[in-house]
Amino acid sequence: MYPVQLFCWHFMAYPYLPPDFDEKYETGWVTVPNSLWDSERSKGLYQEYIDQLVYADELGFDGLVLNEHHQNIYGLMSSPNLIAAALTQKTVRSKIVVLGNLLPLQLNPLRTAEEYAMLDNMSNGRIIAGFAPGGGQETFNYNVPSVAARRQFWEAADLIVRAWTEDGPFNHEGRFYPLRYVNTWPKPIQKPHPPIWIPGSRSASTFVEVARRGYSYFFSSRSHGAETDKAQKQFAKVLEDHGDHYEPRRMGILMSAFVSETDRQAREECEEGVWYFLKNCLKGHLRREGRQLTIGPGIPYTPAPAWKEYLEHSQPGRKLLGDVENWDELDASQSIIVGSAETVTQRIWDIIEKSQVGNLLIQFHLGNMPPELVRKSMHLFATRVAPSLRERSVKLFAKNFPAAADSAEGRATR
Repeated sequence: MYPVQLFCWHFMAYPYLPPDFDEKYETGWVTVPNSLWDSERSKGLYQEYIDQLVYADELGFDGLVLNEHHQNIYGLMSSPNLIAAALTQKTVRSKIVVLGNLLPLQLNPLRTAEEYAMLDNMSNGRIIAGFAPGGGQETFNYNVPSVAARRQFWEAADLIVRAWTEDGPFNHEGRFYPLRYVNTWPKPIQKPHPPIWIPGSRSASTFVEVARRGYSYFFSSRSHGAETDKAQKQFAKVLEDHGDHYEPRRMGILMSAFVSETDRQAREECEEGVWYFLKNCLKGHLRREGRQLTIGPGIPYTPAPAWKEYLEHSQPGRKLLGDVENWDELDASQSIIVGSAETVTQRIWDIIEKSQVGNLLIQFHLGNMPPELVRKSMHLFATRVAPSLRERSVKLFAKNFPAAADSAEGRATR
């Protein structure tokens, strides 16, 4: 049986905001002035972030995770494939996960098919291909109509898989992408194609589409508890309805972690980076204060049943992650897990045990955290947290998912 897979996710936040940013600016997304970019201080920033991911490969993390964001301070990877290309040449063992390319923003999905195929060849078959429709912010900063984006997304995703698996040239008569010649060179190394991950926020339609295609699902939430457990159970039920079965590698979740010698030292060392991230990077996204430009009525497009469920179960005025005011509230969210190796191990194990999720995508760099602290935390996690999680999860998954134990690879590698 396989153990829990531990990934290092880097968002590449902008770390050089002025101290009064929260007081002077209404958001860190879409309309945040790019005059705040400091070209001198930012020299070498991308190189440092790439080197942190290379260090994760050296430490034995199972994978490195990148994602695509535009016009914000939260994540500076407007083209994650560029970062992935650099990692193919500087890493040797970790999977390289791009979660994911925002397909409706592409003029032609064949470009994505070609780039992922190139990356798979450049990495000797280590690419995990993520596809995403984009969030509410893309409705504004790329002027992408939100209602049509979901239909466009699935056509693009299906076309990419055809381009990888069918011999060309062939034509594609699609509503959004009518193409006379589909003939992708090169083809990916991995057969029948690289594993595909799809992010979602508990939308029933996304569960169904992922299950129909046999892909893996990433629950796009920063807080864990009842909602994560509910998402896992819903996804498992949809898989069963489609003649499939759930196993831990079929689903992943995002969390953040910081590890130090003691709980107190961990809080002291990461405090500035954590609160920079919560109050600046999440402003306009997961904070009530400020101008929110990532979600709203109809943005991004939400199918009617999912919107109805959201309205029935939402709590108007409730605190979002960026609204937390102290460590107790932050700890309760189970979003950023801070402490000694023993504390972090137990808190993450509690999440694994309850959610039965087999892919943990862990953010170590937060806000303006100094590189030396990021590397220290990563090293302590890899040497003092990861071994226990892997050992215990093998036993847990073998007990709860005996069918999956028959295959070391598991069906979620599709």
